[in-house]
Amino acid sequence: MSLQSISRYEQGTQKSAHLRQAFQMQADRIKNDEMMAERNNLVKLENIVSQRALWNESLEQSSWTKRIKEEDKKIKEELRMAAKASLAVRRVALQNLLAKEIAQYGAELEIQGKTFFKQRI
Repeated sequence: MSLQSISRYEQGTQKSAHLRQAFQMQADRIKNDEMMAERNNLVKLENIVSQRALWNESLEQSSWTKRIKEEDKKIKEELRMAAKASLAVRRVALQNLLAKEIAQYGAELEIQGKTFFKQRI
């Protein structure tokens, strides 16, 4: 109800000025309460936004930490595989070297008329 419609019925009484002042104070208080409620809602909304931002930051940080750990695992696995490949290459190189030395000793023994002992069963 507006102030004019309320005061319309009270015009003929002596208390109309006092009532008008009371209604005006009530209207001012209602406006003030609505303004405060609006500000409270704004503060709540800002708090929610702030909490979401903090949550996103912590999620980003944990995601970053997890990614670092996964990269470390990948690096360790790559190093392990590289060591394995290096070992296989060295093994093949040593086998080739051994085969060459055996062939060389065989040639030297053949020149002397000798041979390696081979047991045949």
